[in-house]
Amino acid sequence: MKEFLKHLLHGKMDLERAAEIARVLSSGYWTHDYPITPEQVEQLGLPIHVGLPPEVYELMELYPQPSGRRPTVQYVPTRYDGRD
Repeated sequence: MKEFLKHLLHGKMDLERAAEIARVLSSGYWTHDYPITPEQVEQLGLPIHVGLPPEVYELMELYPQPSGRRPTVQYVPTRYDGRD
């Protein structure tokens, strides 16, 4: 992962800085599900733009989410081999 990140960043900054950012992002400090905040991205020295174009919100309106706390996975007790 570190080498891939370094490869992605190398054309946008010097190799030493790319290697340091790649090390930080792949070190395990953050888990894959941790949302990195805009402030943290700025501290890393990466360019950031906050916000989405209006077209994205228009697209999201086409796919309304159900309200309430319904489970997203339904458990149906059945045997794995398909027999009853």
